[in-house]
Amino acid sequence: MTETQDSFFPVVIIGAGLAGLTAAVHLAERGITPIVLEADSRWPGGRLSGGDADTFEYKGRQWSYMPDHGVHAVWGNYHNLRNLIEQSTNTTLVPSEGEEWINRWGRAVRAVEAGTAVRSRWIPAPFHYLQLLLRPRFWRTISPWDFLSLPGFLFSILWTIGFDPIREKTALDGLMMQEYFRGWTPNLKATFKGLGENLLAAPYETISLSAFIAALRFYTVLRRDSWGMHYFPGNSHDSLIAPLVHSIESSGGRVMQGVTAQALERCEGGWRIIVEDNVRPGRRSFLAQNVILATYAPSAQRLLLAGADTAPEAEKLRFPGGVRSTVVRAWFSKSPRKGTSGGMFTGDFVPDNFFWLHRMYGEFREWHEATGGSAIEVHLYGTDSLLDQPEKNLLILAVDDIQRAFPEVRGSFVYGAVRRNSRTHTQFRVPTNDSLHVETPWPGIYACGDWIGYPSPAMWMERAVVTGIAAANQVLKQHSKAEFPIQQIQPPEPLVRILVLVVSFVRLLFTPIIWAGRRARGRQKG
Repeated sequence: MTETQDSFFPVVIIGAGLAGLTAAVHLAERGITPIVLEADSRWPGGRLSGGDADTFEYKGRQWSYMPDHGVHAVWGNYHNLRNLIEQSTNTTLVPSEGEEWINRWGRAVRAVEAGTAVRSRWIPAPFHYLQLLLRPRFWRTISPWDFLSLPGFLFSILWTIGFDPIREKTALDGLMMQEYFRGWTPNLKATFKGLGENLLAAPYETISLSAFIAALRFYTVLRRDSWGMHYFPGNSHDSLIAPLVHSIESSGGRVMQGVTAQALERCEGGWRIIVEDNVRPGRRSFLAQNVILATYAPSAQRLLLAGADTAPEAEKLRFPGGVRSTVVRAWFSKSPRKGTSGGMFTGDFVPDNFFWLHRMYGEFREWHEATGGSAIEVHLYGTDSLLDQPEKNLLILAVDDIQRAFPEVRGSFVYGAVRRNSRTHTQFRVPTNDSLHVETPWPGIYACGDWIGYPSPAMWMERAVVTGIAAANQVLKQHSKAEFPIQQIQPPEPLVRILVLVVSFVRLLFTPIIWAGRRARGRQKG
């Protein structure tokens, strides 16, 4: 096994996803040149990675498109990600003009543009979803029976604003998202189940109650403008990942691909990172004063349990699992009705959301202009029984549902591509005291990622960026260099703050009574 003995590197970052690249960019800006190790030998970026082009021929012309792990929205609360994009790339985000919610029950398909209604200025948070009632088309999606859900809906909303799972570090393990919908009618329950699947990119059977509440709080319930989203002008690799890699390397850092970390060992002055090098086959090691762990949760667990110096503490920690997803792209020779760029499917649909790529990305706009056609991307967050099906089956299911939702494109299918994403997406679990946090149990090792514990309500890409900056700050502190500020999300709207005080008082009043009752029942059983 060879060892890189030039000197101790000041920092080695394991993982070139968004979190690891964020940490590396900020360290490089302060003059600390990082080494970033990435297992993928071709495409850095993690869940923003690229891939081999989808190529097909139509009417004598060859068409080729860069794939994506999936279209990603930059939400209103993604302040630190927006700063990163502005400072480290030339990318200009494209605002979303609205989002359609399309529901299917059997053969009946109903659609309503809900995004602009949810973030309208008329009804304040947390009751802004009631603004949907002002949309005439929304009335076609509900029945008089749905008004029976109003008490349950109001209770759930108050529960959401009065319980902050991330701040309280309460995972409520064993309670699933379905508990949120007690007293709701099936129609409204289906809509919000679809919302949960889209916010957490997972099948509803696997989503925990606390994860769902944390997502509702961050993305929509506390502020109307947090729902306001933008999109990249092109695929994630070209829009964000490639510019970040260029920024790191132009500052003297390195992103080494095809290098998989196997174990961490304590050594004098820091850590030895033992790696498997797939480019130059064989094992080697790097010596580093500090290590930033920026991998998926299952990979981090494997790595920490593999080393004798890290395993004892790692065995005490709880690591979230990973979930799969599938991305289907379809090209048509006809265009859909006028509408928004994207939205979500609920009810009996197989896909969970959709994005009309010819309305978003320049390269797909060319297809529309040349053929009069369209291109769409849909995401499937299903269970293994669905995602294990052959690609041909998944494509048929997706195209069939696309044509149900948009009958204007029926019979004009040209080409389809299926991308299976492995279990790299986090099955989000609210970080608790026994989770891995930015400051780890091991001196000189820090962690970042969308599953890492840190006192911020941020989720997904924003959490990856926030913890990436926080991990970089820990290294900067070791080198007596100025730390980077982390921008906090805006406070809840005034009515929400008032209701939080009311709900908190009720919790304070009744919690001792509830616990006293539980203790009494325990004594009786004893």
